[in-house]
This record gives sequence, structure tokens and C-alpha cells, in this order.
Amino acid sequence: MTISFACYFLISKGELATGRPANVSVTSDETPVVGYSEFTLATCTASRSQPAAQVSWHLDTLTDSVKVLTNTVKHLDGTYTVTSSLIGSPTVEMNQQHVQCVVRHSTLKEDLEIDHTIVVHYPPQLVTVTPLENFFSAHGYQCEADANPAATHFSWHSRMNQAMPDESINVEGNRLYFLKLTPDLSGLYICNASNEYGAGFGSLYWHKGEKMEDNHSEL
Repeated sequence: MTISFACYFLISKGELATGRPANVSVTSDETPVVGYSEFTLATCTASRSQPAAQVSWHLDTLTDSVKVLTNTVKHLDGTYTVTSSLIGSPTVEMNQQHVQCVVRHSTLKEDLEIDHTIVVHYPPQLVTVTPLENFFSAHGYQCEADANPAATHFSWHSRMNQAMPDESINVEGNRLYFLKLTPDLSGLYICNASNEYGAGFGSLYWHKGEKMEDNHSEL
């Protein structure tokens, strides 16, 4: 999947000779995935200018996490295309971080700035089990996962992977309901959450007459 943001300029042949970039764009040709040692997070391109444009980045929190690789190509008509790529190892913390490509050229009255949001995909990193809000009984629970894209599959297991007692417990996707409150249901309940990149789990220890204890694990 290609994500791009671009600015285009309507120019004549005479203007092309004087040099302003024909277009400027920021693209992400592939979605970065956590686990890769090195990935092109975003590429800024200023095409067909004379002389070559200057391309740089405002990186904010990513300053120490990525490196910048810039390449300049001269075309037969004497114009230049400059590409500047952000290279780094995708992490969960990079997801939704904002960067800005800055293009400077003598034909532009001011720097051209294009905002871009880094999108990183990752498997469930944190899975929690919490009481359902606005639920009249205190014995309905919801499993939630920090993942991108969002977790699409949830499964529940109880006490050493024993089958859920259908007459006492109801499972609806990421939700678990205790229909009966009997001592024999006391124990550990595990929620497995997964997306296309992997899985994580969270746990609930339930005991009749005691408060719920919420535990979670991180991959």
C-alpha cells in the first residue's frame, strides 16, 4: 500500500527552464512492521527542478531514531530530481509520530513544508482484561489489546486450557460473562488477542467473593 502527500505546480516550458520543482511528494511505499532491522519509513521527492532543490526534514522525537539518505538524479533536460528517505528500525513508539519534509528552492518565495505521519504495524504488545463499563453486574469483563492494525481475533481459555462451562460462562468475542457465581468457577482466565502479525495474552484471576485482579503480559 502506498501512502502519499503531494504538491503539484502548474508550469510552462519556460518556467521549467528557470527551475521550480514540478511536484513535491512524501510517500510510504510499504507499511513498516516492527521486527525489521531496517526499513524506509518515508520518502520525500522534489522532481524536475533547475537547479536541484534542497530537501531536509523536521524529525521532532525521531531525530535520534532514524537516518536520512538523500539522492540526486540529473535528467537529460538539465533538471534534477532529489529524493530524501528516512531509514530506521520500526518500533511501536514510532507509530503516529509526525515528521515534516522541507523543500527549499530559489524559485520558491518560502520553504515548502509537507506534514507526514509515520504508520507502523505491530502485533499485540499489551493485552488487558478490565470490567465492562455500564454493566449492571460486576462480573462482565472485556479484553483489549494495543495492536496495529487492531486485534481481530479473541479467544478465551480457563484453568490450564480447560473448556469453558457453557452453562456458567458466556463468551462473545473479546467479552467474558459469568452467568453463575459459584466457587467452582474460581481460577485463572486467559484472553488471547491476535492480528495478522502475531498474538499476545492477558489474564484475569476470578474468585467468588473477591475483587478481580487484572494482569497482563507484553511481547
